[in-house]
Amino acid sequence: MIDFDSQEGAVVLDNEVDLIMQQVEILLDTRNGEVIGDYGYGTRLDVYLYNPNIGNKTVEDAIYSYITSNVELFGWQLEVNVEFLVGTHNDIMLVQISFSKNTDVYSKVYKVTEGSVEY
Repeated sequence: MIDFDSQEGAVVLDNEVDLIMQQVEILLDTRNGEVIGDYGYGTRLDVYLYNPNIGNKTVEDAIYSYITSNVELFGWQLEVNVEFLVGTHNDIMLVQISFSKNTDVYSKVYKVTEGSVEY
């Protein structure tokens, strides 16, 4: 849920999952070195697209590490699944990120191609 405070002019995310997903999307959309003062923040998901020596588990572990190092999870459990698809012009990597807590589960799939992450 997103609340707008007309008195303060601020937008507040009051749902933990919305906040987590927003942070994940910013992280995945940021390449290493783009944030001045924090050159380690961000990802390089595109480097996994064309490396035949890297398997799904390696990429899943890397994304899991990126997220747990940079995003407050508020007690939610994280699961990352990766699948590679061979494209006609570019290869495609599908990244499913899921969060669970008690009986609630939220999941989103991201499509990674050379130079872009799509939601």
